[in-house]
Amino acid sequence: MAEDRDAWDELLAAGFLHALREAHREATLAVFGGLSRAAGFTERTYGVGAFDALASQIDRVFEAGPRVVRDDLNGSPGWRYGPYRVLLKRHEFGNVRGIRWDRDSPTKQAVARQSYVEDPQLALPLGIEAHDTPGVVTLVLAHSATEAPLEMELFLGRPRWNADGGTAWHWVRPVDDTIGLDPRRKLVERTMPLWDDREEDVPMRLRGETKTA
Repeated sequence: MAEDRDAWDELLAAGFLHALREAHREATLAVFGGLSRAAGFTERTYGVGAFDALASQIDRVFEAGPRVVRDDLNGSPGWRYGPYRVLLKRHEFGNVRGIRWDRDSPTKQAVARQSYVEDPQLALPLGIEAHDTPGVVTLVLAHSATEAPLEMELFLGRPRWNADGGTAWHWVRPVDDTIGLDPRRKLVERTMPLWDDREEDVPMRLRGETKTA
């Protein structure tokens, strides 16, 4: 099975993707509801606020259930389920496939240079030390939103080093309503039959913190 199918199916079945989608919605609404352009907030303010708010919301949605650990990479917020770590990246709305990883932070550059079996040329040394964890595949959760009209974009994928001007991803998929029903909610219904969509917390516990480099 291809890596994208392996990763996607495992994270989908665990409800990990649903938790990320939930966190993104909550964070976006909180940012747009709390900041006002009339008060002087700029696009940069929204961008920084959205990144920080999303990191906080992801911590929250993973607090009540098992098997998710906080796993930062070189100071960049990260969360890991099994062999998959997810880092955040805010992108220009509508341009997720136009990200230039070679112009991003050293950490994102290193992540984009992870070896990939179907593109071994990317294992060439480029003078950037990865500081990554053996056996862990680091993915990127790319997020963006617009205020008026309110639209959200959330993608999960494996970034590709694209100093050659080529594609930005080995694979990337939208994390939206097409991912279907949340499997975490089925688990809750067996023990909490009165649970409904107004319930905020769905079990997925955030365990102890792990930091790499």
